[in-house]
This record gives sequence, structure tokens and C-alpha cells, in this order.
Amino acid sequence: MSFEREDQPYYIFKICLLGQGGVGKTCIARRLCFDTFDANTRLTIGIDFYTYDLPILVDGDETFIRLSIWDFGGQEQFKQMFSYYIHGANGIFMVFSLFNLNNTLLGLEWWYEHLFKQKQNKTPKLLIGCKSDLVKNRKKVNELVIENFRKKHDNVEFFKSSAKENHNVREIFVEMTRNILDTHSFQYDKIL
Repeated sequence: MSFEREDQPYYIFKICLLGQGGVGKTCIARRLCFDTFDANTRLTIGIDFYTYDLPILVDGDETFIRLSIWDFGGQEQFKQMFSYYIHGANGIFMVFSLFNLNNTLLGLEWWYEHLFKQKQNKTPKLLIGCKSDLVKNRKKVNELVIENFRKKHDNVEFFKSSAKENHNVREIFVEMTRNILDTHSFQYDKIL
């Protein structure tokens, strides 16, 4: 189903992607919005914006939700812009690389701390482990580290994803949208 740009969305949700540079945030946004993948994606400078229209059924009528996806450069020099970036977020992806698990997962602690300072601790969040294609042949990804992190952060829902293989990309955005709709008791029949 495609929608014309002038069609009015039923809802508009701001979804922020947080995590260190190079973990795969831009790749999952581009895979969702353009169905492309580039292994040589450059680090995001500041903030990139994407939009994606997700079909939904409300009162038996087909309409859509416009996802406004904010991809925040994870490098240190951009963190001063964080309060502007996160303001008004409806959903937050906490993104790390399964390939570089220890460094990038622990790097999410800074983001969690600052989400709390910005009073975003109740905003729906999903923990996304990107680059699952790179760890398929490893003996084991340290699931215990991930589980301990989840427990520390209210048992945040966790998904493995691969932009390269288009694994769980649309699914994580659908799940986030469902969480936002349900958290606010917004009216809808189902996401299509």
C-alpha cells in the first residue's frame, strides 16, 4: 500500500535512534525507508531525518502512521545536542552492535542516564542488537551480558537485527509503533 505525500497521517510518531557511532543506526533507518544497504555507510554527522509511512487500520478504515525517524550521530561531540534531539520523542531505540557487544552495549549507559535527566524514562524503548549477520558463525554471543543489561533497565524488550540481511528491520519499527499506541491507549484496530 502506498500513500501520497499530501495524504494526512492518522498519527505522527517521533522515533529516536540512540547508541554509539558505527553500531548500525543509520543502516536500519535506510533499510526501512529505502530498502537499501551500504556496508560503507559513513558516520552520521549531527542528526539525520527519515520518514516512513506505516499502514494501519482504524475503525475498519485503512490509513497510516507517519514515523519521523531521528538518527543521532553517536560521537562525543554531538552529545551536547541531546536535549534538543530527544525532546518530544514517542519511542526510543537503544542500539548496539552484536559484533562489538561489550563496548557498544555498555556505551548505552550514558544514553540511559541522560534519558532519565530529560524525563524520558517512561518513553517506550526497545533494545536493538544490530549486525546479527556478523555473529552468525561465532560460537556464542554473550547472552548473559545482554540479559543483565535488560534486567538493569526494566527488562527492556530486545531484538536482534541485520540491516544487511533485512532481518527484523520492519518488525522492530512495527513493535515500537505498537508499544507507543498501547502506552497511550491510542485507537487502532491493527498495524498492516
